[in-house]
Amino acid sequence: MKIITYSAVIKQSNTGRIWVEEYSDLVVDDMTELRHCQFLIKRFNETLRPRESPREVVNVRPIIKNLNRNHKWQKVSLVTEKGGYDVYRCAICGATGKRYGLAGFVTPDRKFTIFCK
Repeated sequence: MKIITYSAVIKQSNTGRIWVEEYSDLVVDDMTELRHCQFLIKRFNETLRPRESPREVVNVRPIIKNLNRNHKWQKVSLVTEKGGYDVYRCAICGATGKRYGLAGFVTPDRKFTIFCK
């Protein structure tokens, strides 16, 4: 899992109106900014409400933040929790996460999808 942050130029298909939106989301490792944006716009277009116009992606530019991307995870739970995961806490920023089974990585909880500063 990783966090991607990017700026996207979006165009309203029927009027040609163009604007910039910023997105940040937790995604699987092989997801690129462009694929993520295209997925979001496709989902938006598939669920249009009355008087909403379809949109299209014009351009996507990654936003690179100057942060340390590594947490220092420490196990908090004494035993494996019901559901097969262990609870971890970052010693640097206090974020919490879970490690399922024997996976070699900790998945941060949704509200802590930040990188350590």
